[in-house]
Amino acid sequence: MREDIQRAFVNVPTGQIHVRSREGAAGVPLVMLHAAPGSALMLAKLQTQIDATSYAFDLPGMGDSDALAQQDAEPTIADFTRPISAAIDALKLQQYDVYGTLSGVRVALELARTDKRVRRVVLDGIGVPKPEQLEELLDTYAPPFQADINGNHLLNTFLLCRDQYLFYPWYARDAEHRRPNGLPDAATLHIKVMEALKSAPAFRPLIRAAFRYDCAAGLVALTQPALISADGASVRPDLPVLEFPPAEPLTCPEPLLMQRAARINAFLA
Repeated sequence: MREDIQRAFVNVPTGQIHVRSREGAAGVPLVMLHAAPGSALMLAKLQTQIDATSYAFDLPGMGDSDALAQQDAEPTIADFTRPISAAIDALKLQQYDVYGTLSGVRVALELARTDKRVRRVVLDGIGVPKPEQLEELLDTYAPPFQADINGNHLLNTFLLCRDQYLFYPWYARDAEHRRPNGLPDAATLHIKVMEALKSAPAFRPLIRAAFRYDCAAGLVALTQPALISADGASVRPDLPVLEFPPAEPLTCPEPLLMQRAARINAFLA
């Protein structure tokens, strides 16, 4: 999974941002932004198949990146985007493409809106909540994190990660909300859980910011060439669609992962 991937930290005003980089072909590099909970490690299998030089960032508070400073007001996606933009500045990228999935889609849209260096955009699984679900998702999807002396937070994080593969939303554990796919193998699920535990305190503020973000407005405002998943096609029918259903790179079957990578590489080329 980690073949040819190097790890480093970039100093930004909020602390340090962790980045996994992989050298590739000359040309425009690709910035990669993961879903939550988790980290850029969730993207590593896809990253190794990207032709261009790539930089996969842990979002603030996720993985090994420092969290945003505590504030009275809840952070927005713009707050999560600024440290990533500062890290891109520190890496002295003159132009770049950006890939985002789910929570990372929101940061990708903000980068595309605010940074003229963004050339092309890949939005892999936009995940727009239904209006009638929004308040419930804001309240329930990412429970407040509190470490427990008996270790209950360890089991609760494991169950959240496990049931994300089985139900949507993960806490609606009934036949009506059952997802068609099954569980990954135990070793892969362990990787997901360990990365989620590192990110647990920042999971709720990031998810709440992501659910509140107006993806439709971000898609309408998008001026760069973009490859989007089907759940954004109703807003931007003029944009090409990534023909494959969204799939977490960590658990995506290898044949499908290779097909998805080939489509992304062709678009970026």
